[in-house]
Amino acid sequence: MRSNSATASYREPMSVVDTAWLRMDSPENLMVINGVFLFEEHYERERLVELLEERLLAIHRFRMRPVANGNQYFWEEVRKLDMEYHVAETDLPEAASEDEALRSFANQLISTTLEVDRPLWRFYRIDRFKEGTAVLFQIHHSYADGIALMSVLDAIADNSVLQSSPAARASAPSKVTATNPLLKSLQSAVFGVGFGLGWLYEATKVLLLPADSKTAFKKPLTTQKQVAWAPSLDVDEVKKVGKAMGCTINDVLLGCVAGSLRNNLIEQGDQVDGVKVRATVPVNLRPLSEAMNLGNQFGLVYLDLPVGEADSLNRVKQVRKTMSKLKNGIQAYMSYSVLAILGFFPLAFQRAALNFFSHKASAVMTNVPGPTEPVLMKGSKLAKPMFWVPQSGEIGIGVSILSYNNKVEFGLIADTALVKDPQQVVDGFIEEYQQLRKRVLEGGAVSADLVSSAQH
Repeated sequence: MRSNSATASYREPMSVVDTAWLRMDSPENLMVINGVFLFEEHYERERLVELLEERLLAIHRFRMRPVANGNQYFWEEVRKLDMEYHVAETDLPEAASEDEALRSFANQLISTTLEVDRPLWRFYRIDRFKEGTAVLFQIHHSYADGIALMSVLDAIADNSVLQSSPAARASAPSKVTATNPLLKSLQSAVFGVGFGLGWLYEATKVLLLPADSKTAFKKPLTTQKQVAWAPSLDVDEVKKVGKAMGCTINDVLLGCVAGSLRNNLIEQGDQVDGVKVRATVPVNLRPLSEAMNLGNQFGLVYLDLPVGEADSLNRVKQVRKTMSKLKNGIQAYMSYSVLAILGFFPLAFQRAALNFFSHKASAVMTNVPGPTEPVLMKGSKLAKPMFWVPQSGEIGIGVSILSYNNKVEFGLIADTALVKDPQQVVDGFIEEYQQLRKRVLEGGAVSADLVSSAQH
């Protein structure tokens, strides 16, 4: 019997949404968030274990494992954790470069399941990576979403950099005051009716969405995936590109993603003119001040990526228009409530529904705002973090964008049946961005009418 399998001392019910994410695992798509921390200096194992024991395990959820009692799921406390398992030491395989070796190890890791009788998280320490240390990690999605994990990162850091950040203040819930009780009740009733009608409209619209375009990105999945990541981009520079076009940073980045995916489809022999590839995009539904409650509290919206548009400026413009419409709707709230409903139903029904909805998209794309200042962990600076978003159902491509220390980190994970070499797509993304930056900032290619239409 393993040392951490003693009788549990505490249980708490798992939310139906987290239950849905827990049961989303399949052989083709493990619902695990994989990531890496890169340190530029030697980070001893003893220091890493001490960090996790003192700070990560102070967050009660990470001392717990999911258990089921019939159709009901719980978080169950584990009395004694085996830190030899949870913090593993490993060496990189032979490769032409250290980056290739790290990618090769990550590719093996993402197809490895976490042991279900333990808390579903694990760290892997790789010493002497580029004269520093790399720490890869796996955390099951049922524990937390991306916004919550940023708060976890803040909690285990020496210096808290999220609580007073502009992003945290901007996400705080607004207050609506109504001194007249009758007026307050009327406001609630009107809002409830409007929200219900909007929910039905969005639900109907999603149900009637056709299957996504039949491209090379919609093939039967395997159990093998590969990851890739890009050199860091300067946030201020990306902001300048977006400002010159009347767009957000996210619009610029997703436009560049669309351009790189377009080129990859052309290389695979697809006809792309006029084609759109749909992606699901997570939308945060809670203020950062509540992120340490962990769990999952976000909805998904469907975004059309204009891979059929040959002009890079027009691609960004189309992304901007689509995102503006999605932000003004309640599709994210609708999808969140659907996940909650699925958490009540038997697993077979949930998987059938998941396959139905995932048939309408080819990729998952997520953008997580991280600390704007460097994070220290037991005195060592975190030089570069990166993560790879899991996919579900029939979706086999995941795009991850993370902002950290005024840098943009870009990562890609893809099923080998869909993308032979994810690094080519990542390199293509960087090339698309550099060409767009040069065209916008140096060539003066943005016309007044393009800016005007993008802003509306």
